[in-house]
Amino acid sequence: MLGRRIALAALLLPSAAVAADVEAGRDIAHRRCTPCHIVAPHQRSEVAQAPPFDTISKKEGFDAAMLVFWLLEPHPKMNLALTRREATDVAAYIGTLAK
Repeated sequence: MLGRRIALAALLLPSAAVAADVEAGRDIAHRRCTPCHIVAPHQRSEVAQAPPFDTISKKEGFDAAMLVFWLLEPHPKMNLALTRREATDVAAYIGTLAK
C-alpha cells in the first residue's frame, strides 16, 4: 500500500528532469486548446462546456500536478492527447493565469 502511494506521488510531482516551461505551455494551449477553451484574456470564443483557462487557474485548491494527471487522460469531446511534458507545460501556463 505504501509503495503504491509513493509511486503515485512520484508520477504526480514534477521532477527536476521535467521542469515546466510556461512559454511552451502557452504555445501548446494556443495551438491545440483554443477550439474549445479560452486560453488567453483577448480570446472571445469557446465551447459552452469548456471552461476558460483563467477560470480553471482560480479554482480553490488549484494544483498544477493534479491538472497534469487530468490532462494526460483523453479528452472526451475531441481527439487530443498530450505528452507528459506538454501536459506539465500547459498546467504551468494555466497556473500563471490566476495572478
